[in-house]
Amino acid sequence: MKTLSIITINRNNADGLEKTIKSVISQTCADFEYIIIDGASADGSVDVIKRYTDKIDYWVSEPDTGIYNAMNKGIRKSQGSYCLFLNSGDWLISPETLHNVFAEINNNSSDIFYSDMIKSDNTIKFYPEHLTINYLLFNTISHQNSLIKRSLFLEHGFYNEDLIFASDWEFYLYESWKYKSTFYHIRTNICVFDIHGIGSQTSVERLNENKLILYNVFHELADTIIEFHNFRRTPYYGIVKNGGNSKMFDFLLKIYKKMFYNKTRNK
Repeated sequence: MKTLSIITINRNNADGLEKTIKSVISQTCADFEYIIIDGASADGSVDVIKRYTDKIDYWVSEPDTGIYNAMNKGIRKSQGSYCLFLNSGDWLISPETLHNVFAEINNNSSDIFYSDMIKSDNTIKFYPEHLTINYLLFNTISHQNSLIKRSLFLEHGFYNEDLIFASDWEFYLYESWKYKSTFYHIRTNICVFDIHGIGSQTSVERLNENKLILYNVFHELADTIIEFHNFRRTPYYGIVKNGGNSKMFDFLLKIYKKMFYNKTRNK
């Protein structure tokens, strides 16, 4: 069994796909399998895949119902101990990347390893050293920079295909809150995330899906969490965050509830 299954999903991004493939097959470490799930592309992506078939362990080009359906297809075909979802357009930082990652996680049995995220515009998203449910309530980590133990999907469930934008966030919330999975921050940066590959979405659609996820994961606690989400968007939260104590927090939260939250609920 290989240590890692690298899963690339693609639809009509032939140039980005080839860039991703080249970064994978150039790795000096061979302890991985490579899987490509193409969504019936019509732009020459299949021709790109065929040029590298001797370096690809499994590929398919067929219609899918969305990003998470494609990712789940890859999981079902994978055999590695961990899964890394490297979407078309993203690329591993250097030929030594996997060698360095495996050296760092040697003898570490954490459920999910994650690194900071380097974006294609040369900015970096830094993640906390210790990932807590409090952080994940308002943020997420990049699946392109996460090695996820494959057994988590088999035992706890695959990505929720009813979601469009944030099924990976829901997955991380479940793993942290319900299953108490272990997260480990690694120093080795894994990939460069192609910001141009972000799917189009409206803020309303995304917010509605985020609320649904909170209800899915936290049930009766979701209303309180959503209330706090709203509170974070007000100036009062900044006052508390930048120097307030618990009494100030209680006082400002009461003001917020009276002036904003109740007004919103009564609309």
